[in-house]
Amino acid sequence: MVDKQFTPDSIADYFAHKYKDLYSSVSYSVDDIKKISDELNTRIARSGFNDECAFSYSDVMKAINRLHSGKGDGYRGLMSDHIKLACDELSVHIAMLFTSMSVHGFVPEDFQISTIIPIPKGKNANLTDSDNYRGITVSSVLEKVFDLVVLDKYSDRLVTSNLQFGFKARRSTNMCTMVLKKTIAYYVNNRSTVYCTMLDATKAFDRVEYAKLFRLLLSRNLPPVIIRVLLFMYTHNTA
Repeated sequence: MVDKQFTPDSIADYFAHKYKDLYSSVSYSVDDIKKISDELNTRIARSGFNDECAFSYSDVMKAINRLHSGKGDGYRGLMSDHIKLACDELSVHIAMLFTSMSVHGFVPEDFQISTIIPIPKGKNANLTDSDNYRGITVSSVLEKVFDLVVLDKYSDRLVTSNLQFGFKARRSTNMCTMVLKKTIAYYVNNRSTVYCTMLDATKAFDRVEYAKLFRLLLSRNLPPVIIRVLLFMYTHNTA
C-alpha cells in the first residue's frame, strides 16, 4: 500500500501523477528556449562543422567500458551488456550515429523516452508514504553512452567548484561529514558552543530551470552542436 493505493495499477498511476506535477512545477519560457535555440543555430552557422561534431570509435569504446553491467533501459529491453559484449564494429556504427546527431541536431525516438522508477530513500523508510520514494529516471543505454562520451570529451569545460563533494568523480559527501564532525568535536572539546545551519533544497535537481542550465553551458563554451543535441533531448523527452 502507498498513500492508500492498493493495486499495482493504482500505485503506478498515483506515482505517474505525482511525478508529472513535480516535473511540471517549474515552468520555462518557450520564448527563452527559442532564443537559446536561435543563438545556437547562429553560432553553428558562423563556425561551421568541424572536428567537434565528430565522434570517433575510440570515444565510444572508452564510454562503453565505463558502463556498468546489468543495467537496462526500462523501455526497449536493451541491456548495457548487449553493448559491452558486442563486436567492435558496433562501436563504429554508434560513433557514426552520434556524429549524425551532432550534425543534424536530432536524436532518434529511443533517446527521447525514459522510464521513472520510484525507489525507497532508505532502508528504514516508511514504504507506505510516497514522500519516502525518489524517482530514478532510466534512459536509453545508447543515450547513456552518449552522455559518457560528452562528459569525457569536454570534462575540462564542465569543471565544478572544489568545494563541491556530491555528484562528483572521486569525491564523497563523507569527506564533508568528516570535516563537520571534526569541527564540532574541536569546539565541544574546548568547552565552546558551536552552531550549524543546514539548507535542505527539497527536490532541487527536479526543479532546475532549463533555460538557465543551457545558458550556463553556453558560457562554458561547450560546442553549440553538442548543446543543440542536449536541448533537443530535454525539450522532446517523455517519461
